[in-house]
Formats: sequence, structure tokens, C-alpha cells
Amino acid sequence: MTATEDRELRRTLHSTLGAVPPPPVPIEAIIRRGKGIRLRRAGAAVGILALAAIAVVALAPPGSRQPAVPATAPAAPASPDGVFAQGRAGGHAWRLAVQDIADPGYPCQPAVVLNGTDADPVYPAPGNIASVALGPGVGFGFVQLPATASRAVVNGQASVPAVTVTACGLPYRVAGFAYSLARTARVTVPNAPAGWPSVLPVPPVSIEPPSSASTPENAGLWINSYLTGTAPGVLDAGLVFGPDWSIQIQFGTGGDCYALSAQGSGSNAQMGYCGPVSTPDGPETIMALPLGIPSNHSTGVTGYAVQVSPATSQLKATLSNGSTELAAFCMVDGRRYAAFVVRDPLRLSRLTWLDARGRVIASTTALPRFGYVQFQP
Repeated sequence: MTATEDRELRRTLHSTLGAVPPPPVPIEAIIRRGKGIRLRRAGAAVGILALAAIAVVALAPPGSRQPAVPATAPAAPASPDGVFAQGRAGGHAWRLAVQDIADPGYPCQPAVVLNGTDADPVYPAPGNIASVALGPGVGFGFVQLPATASRAVVNGQASVPAVTVTACGLPYRVAGFAYSLARTARVTVPNAPAGWPSVLPVPPVSIEPPSSASTPENAGLWINSYLTGTAPGVLDAGLVFGPDWSIQIQFGTGGDCYALSAQGSGSNAQMGYCGPVSTPDGPETIMALPLGIPSNHSTGVTGYAVQVSPATSQLKATLSNGSTELAAFCMVDGRRYAAFVVRDPLRLSRLTWLDARGRVIASTTALPRFGYVQFQP
């Protein structure tokens, strides 16, 4: 699908949505609830995440002494790819960068990106401190600093220099670091402006046993704390809909957040969840939203949503009875999303990515029943 076709699709969706008002979906509550869930639960996505691309950090062997702060090195301020911190943790190399995560040809969307995949949308004002974990043992974080600050100090031990990076035409002054999840991490900022706290607690992240039907994974989701100013909320929203259902998609600092709304025989049911944000060529998040509709004349449905790469022209769903259907597409802030629903008692058995010539790019049967998994096409 070309950029021109995408713009035409967006105009058609907006025109249609203007004629058919969508049901109210409490997406802000879903984002808040998603943040709360992420603080309480986390799943190490074993065997499903594209581990080679994401570089999950392993736990230190029993009896070994894990450093309070793994080695961190500042990147050159003039780094052309926006890298501002890098190092090694648990035997794996890692790097943090500020990069554009919009599809090619669309307005720039800046984000802090870990290892080229897991992204956190940002804006240049100082005062944000954020953290993320991909696997057990080590967390990663960054703090957006004022012009007067030359460094940040993590747990009173590691001095992390501030680096100014330009992304999407705007300057970002950031300090990035890795830290052990064995203890609570705290950051101090020498020469911070008046009104800043003397100590900045790093937002807590936790990694628990692998995800299950009741505890979906949330590795790769950033947790943000805004100390000053106004936090940027949802950047934009889109809607994919059918005759009696709709999936609202919102992209922002809470992650890629989805809300399924279904109507049938007098019922109006909703549910939602937030997943990690990826880069255009990074692992794609496959989100599943199961929803029961309490009625004698209707059955439950499961909504699926995927943020797909620019190379994907079609996303084909194969159901448990062998039938297939193509997902509907929409654009949100320069990022392409696909969504569809599967009605009980059918189940989604396979997803297949196709290019503009109809050739198969990738296919997977490792699909969630609730929450999300990540897959690299």
C-alpha cells in the first residue's frame, strides 16, 4: 500500500466515522489501568518475543555479585542515529537512542528507543524520567534534563553524562543508564533548577514468571514519571469498525492502547489493554482482547490489533475452521495498524503478512488469547 493510498484510506475512515458516531470507549481509563497492571505484573516473553532482536538480559548466576549499576558509556553527542547511551549488561550490548518511529513519508514522531525496538514517545521539555525491563535482572532508564544539568547520578555511584540529541528537528537533553532490578534505583541531578526534587525515584518495573492467560506479558512497556510541566498524553487516535464492533487505537506515552467495543442484542460491552510501542521495522505487537457478550442471541468475540510494518500490504487471518479474512487498516500518527474480530466458537489459528505483490513476508501460529505477544516478521 502506497503513502497516497494510506492517506486516502485515512480520509475515507474519517469521513465514515463522521457519519457513524462510535460508541464511547473509556480509553483514558484503559491507559491508566494498563499502567497500574504494568506496575503489578510483568511477563518475560519466553519463546515468543524476537529475543535476538531485543537482547533480553539474563539473571546473574547464583552466588555471583551483581553490580548495582551495569557499565554505561555515553554516546557521542553528534551520533547520527540519535544514540545517547550504550553499554553491556548481563553479557549483552544495549543502547538508547532518540529516533523517529513514524512510517516513512509521514510526519516525524520522536521516541526514546531501546535496542532499536521498544520505544517511548517523548517531547523535548525536561522533567521526565522513565524505565523499562525486557527480562529479569536489569532495567533501563533515561531522564530528560534541563540545560543547566551536565549529568545524572544513579544510586550515588554511576555518573551518567547528559547528551544533547536532535530528533525531528528538536533538541533532547537526556542521560541514559542501565541498573540492577535487585534494588530500588534513584537518580540525583547536580545543578538541577529550583523546584526539582533532590532525588528522582526511577519508576518501578518488575519481571515475574512467564505470562499466562491471567497475567499477560508486559515486558518492553515503558513507565514514565513527569516531574515538571505537562505530560504528553495520547498523541492521536483511530478507529477500525465492523457492523457491530469497533476497535479504537491510541498511540502515546502509555503505549499502543486498544479498546474493543461490541454491541449486540441490547448489550454494550467493552475492554481494553495497552502494549509496547515498536519501531516501523521492529517486532510487531499482536494484541488480543477477548470480550464476552451476555445475551441469549449473541456470542463472545475476540478483537485483534497489530501495528504493522510499512512493508506489509495485507494481514491475513486464518481461523480454526480454515476460513480466512483480511484485517482492516488505519493510520494513527503516521503508523499503520490492522484490526479485526473473531467470533466464538472460532479461534484465530494463524496470521500471515503479505507484501504489495501478495507474497508471504512472514507467518505465525504463536498467537495470544489475551494480552499480547511480539513477533518479528
